[in-house]
Amino acid sequence: MAKAITVLFAASEVFPYVKFGGVADFSYSLTLALRALGHDVRVMMPRYGNISERKYQIHFIKRLQDIPIKIAGRDELITVKSSSINNPKYKVQSYITTNSYYFDQRKAIYHNPQDGKPFPDNDERFILFSQSVITTCLLLNWFPEILHCNDWQIAIVPAIAKILYPNKFKKTKFILTVHNFANQGEFPESTFDKIGLPAKVKENFIHNGKFNFLKAGLLYADYVTTVSPTYAKEVLQDETHTNGLNKILIQKNNSFAGILNGLDPWQWNPRFDDDIACQLNNSDFESYKKCNKEDLLKTLGLEVKIETPLVGMISHLEPHKGIKLLIEAMDKIMKEDIILVLLGTGAPDLTKRLQKLTEEYPGKFILKNVYDEQLAHKIEAGADIFLMPSIYEPCGYNAMYSVVYGTVPVVRATGGLIDTIEPFNPATGEGIGFVFDEPTPTALAKKLKEALEAYRNKELWQSIIHNCLNKQFQWKETAEQYVEIYRSLIKT
Repeated sequence: MAKAITVLFAASEVFPYVKFGGVADFSYSLTLALRALGHDVRVMMPRYGNISERKYQIHFIKRLQDIPIKIAGRDELITVKSSSINNPKYKVQSYITTNSYYFDQRKAIYHNPQDGKPFPDNDERFILFSQSVITTCLLLNWFPEILHCNDWQIAIVPAIAKILYPNKFKKTKFILTVHNFANQGEFPESTFDKIGLPAKVKENFIHNGKFNFLKAGLLYADYVTTVSPTYAKEVLQDETHTNGLNKILIQKNNSFAGILNGLDPWQWNPRFDDDIACQLNNSDFESYKKCNKEDLLKTLGLEVKIETPLVGMISHLEPHKGIKLLIEAMDKIMKEDIILVLLGTGAPDLTKRLQKLTEEYPGKFILKNVYDEQLAHKIEAGADIFLMPSIYEPCGYNAMYSVVYGTVPVVRATGGLIDTIEPFNPATGEGIGFVFDEPTPTALAKKLKEALEAYRNKELWQSIIHNCLNKQFQWKETAEQYVEIYRSLIKT
């Protein structure tokens, strides 16, 4: 049996403690999948003010209390606490960084709930957390073989370790997973001075006249991954996806890969999902769907019309998610006999336009402008069709969730959606969804209409549902690909 690998996995969000996007699900599922393969993996994240220490049994570690961390020339005290994430079979230890000013007092991860804007000191917040990752290893005298960082928030960890503590971390290899290359952590150049690194390395942190967390991560990481093979190709070929940082990826040559995320069988599974009204019995899909559709309509305060197609969306309200496409296509979409429910928060201007549309189409278009994990599960189980019109999409978790819940996806052909959603072919009976190519309102409305026509053909729809319910997105396969990368790095 191959030797177990020691891994410290650092992320700004981890389910179930807190969730803003796919990073939280990735952090939860991959670490537990690695544990299932026999590896010594631990996860580390900040404790935000909306995380209950009592609920998650977060407790003190004697050696990791009141630790001074220098940031912007002053000392900030942190305490690192312990907890664990679990599924019914496995457990992974969590290290939780606490700090009163930067984390405990903020009841959100990245954005101020009052105005929806990013906290202006997010640079200092995640410098502090990154320093806490390094400091925890130093104080525990535990230097994992792999330190796996996620997104710009954790991207400077490899640089700090290699520049300030090269001897301590000489046997540690650093991997950076980028979940979306558009989010780079750009701040004024002066941010560099807050870290405490020598001036001679400053140019490795500056891109287009700004401090860029992600650039440093790409340069100092030993290996970079992203969350689907097609998205990896797209970022290499089109510099607009990366703000020009793809040049670094091209130079990294064989140290960059796109690995498709899996689905966690314990977290998203209609057969034992406690957040939905009725769980799926393999022999009776129709009753499962009818029950959850009725429950969703009642939850939304709508009249129960089981025969009316119910279209669901769960999305950040941002341009790259195709929200402008949706708005521009709404006149055509609303001519159909459907109900469309959209769950999500995001850009204030798009939110206002969507709220106005709910007034124009009462009872037909519903916007739930909140983050609600339980409602997300209810939409995946209760909708007939799931809409994801992304301009670009690194992975596309929600389209994958919809497939396993028997909710047929209508998506645009981009990134991870190309890798996961095979278009349905009536001639062969193969495929699990409907895919449109052009990012236009007309193409979106046309493909949704095609899906609605298929929905009204009961025999055809049952064939698509059958394909969906037999589709599997295995985390075990994803974890094995990461282990292969880990082992190749450890050998070098």
